[in-house]
Amino acid sequence: MKLIGSKQEQDFRKELEGSNIVLAQDAKAEAILNVLRTTFGEVKSAYILNWTPEQGEDIFTILVDLDRIAKVEISRVNPSEVPIIETFNLKDFQRRLSKIFQIKLAVAIDLAKKEHQNG
Repeated sequence: MKLIGSKQEQDFRKELEGSNIVLAQDAKAEAILNVLRTTFGEVKSAYILNWTPEQGEDIFTILVDLDRIAKVEISRVNPSEVPIIETFNLKDFQRRLSKIFQIKLAVAIDLAKKEHQNG
C-alpha cells in the first residue's frame, strides 16, 4: 500500500512511534520482548498494532521487524505465567485486514524500514 501523508497516516505514525517495544522500558514491554526474542531471535523493531485488554490477559498484535506478525497474550493475573504467542506471515495476515488497519500496518512497516536503515 502506498502512503500519501494523509491525516490518518500522520495520526497512526504518532501513535506507533511510541509503541516500538524494543525501545520501551517497562516490565510488560520487557516480557513481550523476551517472548519475541525467544521465538524470532534478534528483534530490531516491534511495533504494537493493536492491544486488547481482556479480563485476565492482555492481547497484543505486533509487527516484528519488517515481515512478521505476532499475537502475544500476557496474563494480567499471574505475571509468572508463560505468555502465549501465535505467529503469522505478513502477506497472509494483511489479506484479512480492513482498509484502515491496512493503512496502520503500512505506516508501521514504513517506521520499521527507517528503524532498520538507521541501525
